Amino acid sequence: MKKLCINIFILFIVFLSSFNHLDAAEILQVSSSSIILIGDNNRTYTVKIACTEISPDLEERAVEWLREKLPRHTKVNLRPKSSVDGILVAKIIPFNSNTDITEEYIKEGFATDIC
Repeated sequence: MKKLCINIFILFIVFLSSFNHLDAAEILQVSSSSIILIGDNNRTYTVKIACTEISPDLEERAVEWLREKLPRHTKVNLRPKSSVDGILVAKIIPFNSNTDITEEYIKEGFATDIC
């Protein structure tokens, strides 16, 4: 039953990410170097950035960089990969750059690719 709920949730997020940018999910808060709070209309979701592992000594600089790249109200597309303990794991792609944040994060040296 839990797996079915997670799959339905992931399909729902994929469905939402297919809308145009007026109805898109948006960044509400960067909570840590890998956790972001996303909102769409009147719902909020905790999303973990997919395929990244951040070194603890880079945490503070990584959060600053992420907040600069994903300020509040940035419209984003989500590409779900999985779910862990009720947290959606997804690739995050801002509409304004159309570039996967995971790829930029790794290229900047803040994260390592674990996929």
